[in-house]
Parts: sequence; C-alpha cells; structure tokens
Amino acid sequence: MIPDNLKNNQTLFRIMQSSLIGLPSPSALLMDKFPGVRIGLDPVMGNHCIIFGNVFIGNQFRCGNNVLIRDNISIGDEVTIGNGSFIDSDVVVADSAIIGDAVNVSRSVRIGSGVVIGDNVRFLTSPIRFPITARKRRGTVLEDGCTIGPDTVLAPGVHVGAGAIVESGSVVTEDIP
Repeated sequence: MIPDNLKNNQTLFRIMQSSLIGLPSPSALLMDKFPGVRIGLDPVMGNHCIIFGNVFIGNQFRCGNNVLIRDNISIGDEVTIGNGSFIDSDVVVADSAIIGDAVNVSRSVRIGSGVVIGDNVRFLTSPIRFPITARKRRGTVLEDGCTIGPDTVLAPGVHVGAGAIVESGSVVTEDIP
C-alpha cells in the first residue's frame, strides 16, 4: 500500500515487499476521518515494515527490516532506523538521527538532531524496580548530538544533554547534563 503523495511523486523511492503504510491504529478506527501518512522524498524501506497513520516522515528516510512505527509520530530528514526496531506513539525524531537495530523507543520520547542510538537500547515506560529520584511525569529527551551506547536502558523521563555520551550497557536513572 503506497500513500498518494508517493504515487504522484516523480522521484525514486524503494519500498520492499510486505510493508504496510498507513495502517489504522485502533483509536483511528473510531474517527470520522483517518489521518494519513506523509513520506518525504527518496525513502528506502526494508521488508515487513509497518507504519501506522498520522505519521510524518521527512526526506531520505532509511528503514531496515521488521520495523514497526506507531501513530502520532514525526520523523525528520535523513533519519535511519535499524532492523527490528519499534517506535511507539507520540515520538518526535529530529533530523539526521540514527537509531540502531532492535531499539525499543517508548511513548513521549523526543530525540534531537544528530543523535546516535546504538543497538538493543530500551526506553522504559514504567518505573523500574529500584529507587529513582522523584521527578515530574515527563517524556524522555535526548538533546542534539548525544550518543547512547548499545544495550543501554533509559528510565522514564530522563533527560540526556546535548553532546553527552552514555556508555554501552548503562542503566540511566538520572538526568545527564
């Protein structure tokens, strides 16, 4: 299934077999008008990708195999998402971000420009089972240019500052300047 804006586009794009684009979410099925998907110029998508509705994807999007992108998401230009990754609802990914293989991005995450997220990173949605400093209920934020090493776990609501480097295998429970 190819969105109208790609059908009418004269530039090249590559979407591999068995991908679904514009799949309605359960909440969208209850709406009178279904919000669609907008994909910019020159996308490349792997096999078996699913993109729900109400999604904006910028130019030169690259997506591996077996990727699931939920509804209410905005993805900037030149973003790469690796194989087997999951992007939940209400996520914003700025330009030039790289998301590795098997990354699980939970709801209400904001990813800045030039962020690099290694393979097997997990963004938690509920508190983990050891004490965490009390914080206001907020989404996780990764500021511009930060790097999250592979196999890292990010607790809900943490804020990683611009240019910060989180080492591989870390468990981040506090804000990092």
